[in-house]
Amino acid sequence: MGFTDGDPYVRFVALSRGLSADAMPAGDSQQAGLGAAPARMRLGEVLQRVPLKVRVAGLEQPASALRINERLVKGAKWKTKTTSPNSDYNGLAGSVSGPVTTPHGPSTGALERVADSRLHSPDTTIDEATVEQLEIDLEVGDEVLLLTEDDQVFYIVMKVVKAV
Repeated sequence: MGFTDGDPYVRFVALSRGLSADAMPAGDSQQAGLGAAPARMRLGEVLQRVPLKVRVAGLEQPASALRINERLVKGAKWKTKTTSPNSDYNGLAGSVSGPVTTPHGPSTGALERVADSRLHSPDTTIDEATVEQLEIDLEVGDEVLLLTEDDQVFYIVMKVVKAV
């Protein structure tokens, strides 16, 4: 039995501290962590792509006041594996070798040429590929979800659209 188990005042103080933790000025709490600040969500509208400008709460925010999710920006890269049950390859040139299956069955040697420079595959995998974002993934008029601590700096979390 601990020393606080029998003392209702000590338990009351401990309970009060726990309840008031979320209301501290800096937003510190066990859930948020030390030094966390309360964040507010805002919706914004993209006014311009480059340089990026967003209207938040009726005010135009310049790029210097914005931070953006990396996946939305030009040059962002991430690893992927792409599979397709229905792939067409067009504009092919050169010879093809290896085991080849045609509508008439497997080939026993090298396929000498590709007719019409096209091939079809019922099973394609591009493994260990890298996707690179070629331009910012926002258009003028897009709605974005932003987080802010002070309505001075805004963090663009994602683009949002209506569900229907």
